[in-house]
Amino acid sequence: MRNAILILHIVTSILACIVTMVIVTRAIIGLIKKKSVSKFDVSMPLWTTVLLYVQLALGTALFIFYMVDYANGEIDLLKKSALRSRFWAVEHFILMVFTLVVSHIGWVFAKNGKTPSLLYKKNLLYFGIACAMIMVSMAMNVIKHAL
Repeated sequence: MRNAILILHIVTSILACIVTMVIVTRAIIGLIKKKSVSKFDVSMPLWTTVLLYVQLALGTALFIFYMVDYANGEIDLLKKSALRSRFWAVEHFILMVFTLVVSHIGWVFAKNGKTPSLLYKKNLLYFGIACAMIMVSMAMNVIKHAL
């Protein structure tokens, strides 16, 4: 069960990262070429936010599994790697909650955008930040498991 949740969590994380990259790329192109806003440009922020909510639910389940293992004594905090892992779990969780908040704000601006230029600027700002935070989170995960 835990492995299935972990795999789904990783897949949604990768999808969220890809979608935010698409939003940022379309925002840059829209600003440079002064393109009009399409329905795709308004719906993509919603899908990113939905993916991040799913990721939050899956991550919360994984965090609960981790805390249950810790409470049952299956994780020894005297081991340096277990202690580092515990801090990583908390940092990762908080980082992704902030990512969700930034994405949600970006989605609100995207659905209420008045002009194409303003919408693209807001998408570039909020989803650029969200994309960077997702990438940092993924890098933290790689570092955690590589070291």
